[in-house]
Amino acid sequence: MKLIKNIQIYAPKNLGVKDVLISDSKIEKIEDHIEYPYPIETIDGIDCVLTPGLIDRHVHITGGGGEAGFVSRARPIDVQEILDAGITTVIGLLGTDGYTRSTKELFAKAKELTQKGVHTYILTGSYAYPSNTLTSSMEDDIVFIDSILGVKLALSDHRSSHVTEEELTRLASRIRTASLIAGKQANLTIHMGDEKQALELVFNILEKADIPISLFQPTHCTRNPHLFEQAIQFTEMGGTIDITCDGNGKTLNYIRQIKNTEKVTISSDAQGSWSTYNEDGSVKEIGITPISNLKNEFIYLKNELGYENALPFFTKNVANVLGFQHTGQVKEGYDCDLVIWKEDQIQKVIVKKAHQII
Repeated sequence: MKLIKNIQIYAPKNLGVKDVLISDSKIEKIEDHIEYPYPIETIDGIDCVLTPGLIDRHVHITGGGGEAGFVSRARPIDVQEILDAGITTVIGLLGTDGYTRSTKELFAKAKELTQKGVHTYILTGSYAYPSNTLTSSMEDDIVFIDSILGVKLALSDHRSSHVTEEELTRLASRIRTASLIAGKQANLTIHMGDEKQALELVFNILEKADIPISLFQPTHCTRNPHLFEQAIQFTEMGGTIDITCDGNGKTLNYIRQIKNTEKVTISSDAQGSWSTYNEDGSVKEIGITPISNLKNEFIYLKNELGYENALPFFTKNVANVLGFQHTGQVKEGYDCDLVIWKEDQIQKVIVKKAHQII
């Protein structure tokens, strides 16, 4: 049990200065003043801010890369890197390399991170179609594996399988049915590349088939101006887009162009590779993205927009689109996934590790 005293809370909404009682991994009480009758660990929150833990929905937890040969494979992420960035929930996925990386490896890494205190979920699939799976089928992955939230696929990218409209429609329909059976908000997370067709295939399907737009969730949506124009249109149709951050505040310009910001999430693409190419298609430059980008992006947006306006892109919005019921907010009955800040520095991350609140 823990008691946090006299701390400014952004839930993301400004709740003012309150006391917070944590018990059995849950937020038990949020009140102006809480006195507990027995000695428990007490944290002095004066001059500090309490927020929900950040949620990063796009992390290559087993390592990405590999596009410049085996030497360019990124290492798996460490739990301390995640917590140091104020992140308490991650969604792991595969990238370009669905050949030497497997869904089994992804699932095992997710279990490790969860046991160490970070809520970890995964997506089945990779860039390629048909999808890589943990069980015998993508549907079984979604229906029977609680931690699997959907499927990853690449579109409009030279490294993708260049699926047809018919194949993509069928895949989306299968995800839809499996999600209903599992009682999940399973989604198709779409890695968007630079090719000219951008989101056209998705728009065609939405026009012809009765598949909810919420099922399609494109990421890397600011990769080029044409794609971003289509991404804005997608949000105006009721869809959610994900923006990859660099940790330098560039997302702010894109956010200001979107009317319904509740339909925007921000992620890091951590441990994934970024690359540029020569005219002959060979790799010109390659690097690995750090998960600290998410924390740095949040701090930049917070300083520009304030806590209330910046936090949802990293917490509440993500929880809503992924169907998380008890995280993403500082609220009684919610998980104790919390971050204590002093100015722009993280003072403490509170999560549940095994059977102990840390």
